[in-house]
Amino acid sequence: MSGSLDLSSARKQLQDSLGDDMTAYLQNLKLWFKQKISKEDFDLEARKLLTESTVHLHNEFLLAIMSRCQSLSTSLVPRESSVSGRVSDQSRIKQKSKLRRKSTSSRSTLQKFVPSNPVNFAPQASYKGGEEINFATRELAVPDISMVQGRMLVCAWETGLEDVSDTAVKLIMQAIENQLKNIISQALSKRNGYKLREKKFKYAMGTQVLNPYLRHTSQIDDTSTESEATSITANAQHIPSRKPPFDVGSAQAAEQLSSAQFPASKGPVTLYELLETLQLYRCSIASHSVYAPAIERVIHKLWHPSREEINQDHIHQQEVTIKQLHNQSAVR
Repeated sequence: MSGSLDLSSARKQLQDSLGDDMTAYLQNLKLWFKQKISKEDFDLEARKLLTESTVHLHNEFLLAIMSRCQSLSTSLVPRESSVSGRVSDQSRIKQKSKLRRKSTSSRSTLQKFVPSNPVNFAPQASYKGGEEINFATRELAVPDISMVQGRMLVCAWETGLEDVSDTAVKLIMQAIENQLKNIISQALSKRNGYKLREKKFKYAMGTQVLNPYLRHTSQIDDTSTESEATSITANAQHIPSRKPPFDVGSAQAAEQLSSAQFPASKGPVTLYELLETLQLYRCSIASHSVYAPAIERVIHKLWHPSREEINQDHIHQQEVTIKQLHNQSAVR
């Protein structure tokens, strides 16, 4: 709660100093979060809106946002290490309590004392050079919870809300993952074969379609498409349905593979396939205000680097960091 109080107080102080210019400040903050302007440009625009005596409120506000987002991201880290550490400490204490301590004299302890240099046990400070900020679009990863919380805070302040709860941020994260899962599954099911369980649930993405021109294709029975809990015997009794044995299942899989066609290997999903999927399944993004910018962004970025170009860029970044470390070691 202290982090939220510090953030709200810092925002109120900044809003009191800006007044009507708070909307322009939030707009610049939103553009910085969207990577449309750099951090230097955002600071320059903020200094234009603030005076020399109130510039520190801008820095305090940014620090409060970062600390708030960082506190939520660190709270989601599993605490298995701490629990295991406590258990090991308790076991050590029990073992020590069982052992009998020998009486030691003060003279023997004084004779065994050896002075040590405290510098050898001091923590070594690691120097961090000028590294570029890694964005989610460059890492090809889903935005983390701290990034989502920052965007939600800006949207809440624009609509007049005071704060965003942690449960709302977690709910938005789950909604983002579910939305991406639906779009990816639609794109994969459009380009590859799949199976349906109960004629509703898609599974086994990438399964090849059986060749309908073969004679025994219609006789192949796939028992994995139905999930019946019970089966009816000859005496009209319900008994628990059992899975087929391993040899029967492997024989069915081999028969399905022999009846399927194997096309050439396909590469990763491209933006052209994503655009076609979004245009075909318009219900994948229900909101028109989200669907239209997504289509525009996909059309604008139809060209994207290939895997080889991304790998070469990664190798170049590694070479640059190695040169920087070599120069730093030479200066020392």
